[in-house]
Amino acid sequence: MDPIFRAFLENTAREAGELAERSDVMTITPLPPAPTTTYLCEFDLSYLRRLPAGTVEIAGGPLGAVLHFPEDYLRSVDPHLYVKVASVLTPDMAHPNLLGGTVCLGSGFAPGTSITWLLWELYDIVSYQNVTFDERNALNPEACRLLREHRHLLDRLQPRPFLRRERKLEVKVSEL
Repeated sequence: MDPIFRAFLENTAREAGELAERSDVMTITPLPPAPTTTYLCEFDLSYLRRLPAGTVEIAGGPLGAVLHFPEDYLRSVDPHLYVKVASVLTPDMAHPNLLGGTVCLGSGFAPGTSITWLLWELYDIVSYQNVTFDERNALNPEACRLLREHRHLLDRLQPRPFLRRERKLEVKVSEL
């Protein structure tokens, strides 16, 4: 394995672990062998599920996803890499950035993008904070229509924050 890619993967594992420790909604599991190129992610979030009849309902979650770094990840010239790094394992999720498990990571994605950015982007997608209703800018135009028709359900989703808030405890000592 290329030593630069190995160092990237080792740093990525450390970054992923640190981020997961600070999150109450995401768990991340590196898959063997080490250094891992594949991570299983789980987001404890409600989502909109497309039913076979073509309607949408709120599902309680969790959502499963996979991140995979191909060997040429740092220097890839593949113009479609942005749809090859992440996938969702929850096939009935209705979202314009998802089609058949494929996740479109958007225009901000580039080879060598850090796992922290990827996990934030994935969280923004699965929590519907990154969503479009414009079919011309969607991987899944049908999901745009469904979300427009069921906007009331989208408005009812209350995603939990990705990172837990750090609480500052102030102790006041009174003079006796």
